[in-house]
Amino acid sequence: MKTARLLAVVLVALSAAMAVEGRYTYRPVSVSFVPGFSTNGPEWQSVSSSLSLNIIGGFIGRVQGAELGGVFNIDEKDVLGYQASGVFSVVGGGFVGAQQAGVFNVVGNGFAGAQLAGVINVVGGGFVGAQQAGVFNVVGNRFVGAQLAGVGNVAGSGCVGTQVAGVANVCGEHLYGLQLAGVVNVADDFGGAQVGLVNITGRGRGLQFGLVNIADDMDVPIGLVSIVKHGMFHANVWATEFAPVNVGIKTGSKTIYNVFMVGWQPDVESTRLFAGLGLGGHIPLNRFFVDLDLLSHGVWTGPDWSPEGGSDLLSSLRLTGGWHVTDRLAVTAGPTLSVWVSEREDGSQVPFYDAPLYERDGYEHVRIWPGFSFGLQLL
Repeated sequence: MKTARLLAVVLVALSAAMAVEGRYTYRPVSVSFVPGFSTNGPEWQSVSSSLSLNIIGGFIGRVQGAELGGVFNIDEKDVLGYQASGVFSVVGGGFVGAQQAGVFNVVGNGFAGAQLAGVINVVGGGFVGAQQAGVFNVVGNRFVGAQLAGVGNVAGSGCVGTQVAGVANVCGEHLYGLQLAGVVNVADDFGGAQVGLVNITGRGRGLQFGLVNIADDMDVPIGLVSIVKHGMFHANVWATEFAPVNVGIKTGSKTIYNVFMVGWQPDVESTRLFAGLGLGGHIPLNRFFVDLDLLSHGVWTGPDWSPEGGSDLLSSLRLTGGWHVTDRLAVTAGPTLSVWVSEREDGSQVPFYDAPLYERDGYEHVRIWPGFSFGLQLL
């Protein structure tokens, strides 16, 4: 919240600066047809107005009230109030209020309020409020509030609030809040949540939810692939009641991980290969640990390995205990509960023993049985 308080102080100071008359000549109403053909005259930079009307477009020093432009508005310094244009508005100083344009808005300094554009909004300084654009929102410094864009949002420094974009969100420094994007979220570090197909951060305190999560350090990454530099990367070899040889890796944070594995069940008539992935949680207990994960396997049966006749799916819920024999080697073992679902095979030949808890035959075969796993983990 230090970022929010600092930015609020800056913007209050900006508002106070706007109230100082200084060198400006006050005109209650200014009218411009085009630049150079207006009531502001050649000294337009020194004109301050409560109501500025630009039939096509116009230049003015500053506005404290409202400004309307058929095509564009250009203000050398500050605007306090409401500004709207058919195409674009450019403010060289700060802005407090609401800014609306058909194509783009540009503010050179701090902004407090709401900024809406059909294509792009750009603020060179800090921002407090809401930005909404059909394509892009860009803030050069700290951001507090909400950014919503059809394509992307960019904040060059700290972000407090929400970034929502169809393609990408970028926060150059600290993010406190939510990044939600159709494709990618990027933050130097964050506290809150990143939700997108690809999420990238340095140090994350909170949740990453997406297809691919990448971080230096992360609390809870949930996705198909999670790569955490200072997290978990283990190689495993284990045996189960249906596959005597399994190899895989665990990758993720220190508490949440993904599993990628392949397994082999030899048989003279119907050798099976298993390929699976899963998601699990890790609880460290000094030299011991407990893992709970759910694996889903695709199954291919030899000798032809053909998928004709339907597909086979095997899922296993595993509770695994581990003991660190050395700092880099652990022994693992624990119970499992497996579910077989197939359109062509009843699953009775999959485990090495016949002890089903539940079985159903018909168009789709379902079989549930208890099992075990034991193996080694390389740390």
